[in-house]
Amino acid sequence: MAKIGILVASSNNNLKLGKKFVELAKEQNIETELIDLVSLNLPLYNTIEEEKNGIPQAAKDLSKKIVDLKAFIVIAPEYNGVMPSVLNNAIAWTSRATEDWRDAFNEKFVGLATHSGGGGTKVLQAMRIQFQHLGANILAREILTSYDKPLNEESANNMISQLGKLSEI
Repeated sequence: MAKIGILVASSNNNLKLGKKFVELAKEQNIETELIDLVSLNLPLYNTIEEEKNGIPQAAKDLSKKIVDLKAFIVIAPEYNGVMPSVLNNAIAWTSRATEDWRDAFNEKFVGLATHSGGGGTKVLQAMRIQFQHLGANILAREILTSYDKPLNEESANNMISQLGKLSEI
């Protein structure tokens, strides 16, 4: 059965968007795993933290979930023109919790989405650059919602359908 991971890097409107993706995927009989990166409460990554305390169990668990999935939707708000720190931090810990820093995302399929009050195009660009660097295959279609631009469900369903098919490869 198709399965998509939904990584969410915000506890407000982006989490609501993630839950909407879960609902739409269910209608297509595609299993999802919603991963709320905020609730993981990972410590800020730095080498001193890692040397002193090792890799947190939450980062190991996150890494295993990501490694086991083939397709994702990553949902994050735009913070000062880039990705929120919670997303970058989760990526940093994940890269340290795997044997090779690219293991979690290399050759995976990723759709990008945002709910942003500040435009959202820059966070989509930043995520595209980051995940391509990690070896992921990024879908051309992106989802951008805001307070005055609701979700285009046709586009969301298309993204879910594409990732569902790709997750079975």
